Amino acid sequence: MEKNIWVLVEHRDEEIEEASLEVLSEARRLANKARASVAALVLGHSAEGFSDPLTQYGADKIFVVEHDLLETYTTDGFTTAVATLLKDHQPEFLLLAASVLGRDLAPRLATRLRTSLVSDCTILEITASGEMELTRPSCGGRVYATMACQTKISKIVTIRPGVLGLGKPRKGRSAEIVSLSVDLQPEVIRTASRGIRKVDREKLDIQEAEVILAFGRGAEDESTVEQLADLARLLEASLGGSRAAVDEHWITFDRQIGQTGKTVAPKVILCCGISGAQQFTMGMRDSKFIAAINTDRRAPIFKVADVSVLGDLKEIVPELINQFQSLSRQPDPSAGK
Repeated sequence: MEKNIWVLVEHRDEEIEEASLEVLSEARRLANKARASVAALVLGHSAEGFSDPLTQYGADKIFVVEHDLLETYTTDGFTTAVATLLKDHQPEFLLLAASVLGRDLAPRLATRLRTSLVSDCTILEITASGEMELTRPSCGGRVYATMACQTKISKIVTIRPGVLGLGKPRKGRSAEIVSLSVDLQPEVIRTASRGIRKVDREKLDIQEAEVILAFGRGAEDESTVEQLADLARLLEASLGGSRAAVDEHWITFDRQIGQTGKTVAPKVILCCGISGAQQFTMGMRDSKFIAAINTDRRAPIFKVADVSVLGDLKEIVPELINQFQSLSRQPDPSAGK
């Protein structure tokens, strides 16, 4: 087995998904410690437009597999293609983001190859003996389990998006681009894509959202909740809430953040009227930037917030709405140039 790490690259609308670049950055860090190489695997698309970012974030090689049946993700197509490549080339690890695609594909690959899978990892380390240790949360984040893979066949690992962050891109690096081929027949694929459309932010799974506006019991009434929804639209944010917001029937359970809800790690989260009990903060503490509004200066949420605002939502939210509406009405200074 080659001493190397492969990273499956997700891309959409001619752009690489940031979660994949996060995984690639982490693979580079691990490879430096283990004296291994890193290969980026791109399916269904020419790598010409991707070579610079993939190289800068750590790829030594870029494997490109172009096939008409891989242009759009299907479980059968990607499982067959990636499993074949892993059998042929036998990298030590395949890393991929724990995205919707990764959560669907990874267990199928592990089953097809009869190899190990550690999912939703938040910490990866190389031990003194050169073994990779993988840590993931369990029991709603109350327990962290550290594991090591024992299988000899390529091990599969998914990494939680937004937790490890992007490393610094290194300009001037070079990577070899290699075209690979797979024998993929139409009869293998049991599903067909009828089209792709963007999900409305109000329906988007909050675990996939980059910006979240979360609120709790401090909203107090329906009118404030409606204003918060208006503010979320202006911020292009997805709505989330604490358990109190769900108990008040202001938001549905599938949008609850916390120990008994979902764990999120967006780029920005604005917490409105949420005290910040541990049950809630356990579900959002890995967010990159946290802002909080609360009337209680001793609210625990202020301890984890990057920006804290002491004040009443009924006064602050309407003012924020006015400010953002004003900004949206201002003419684009670049227009007409």
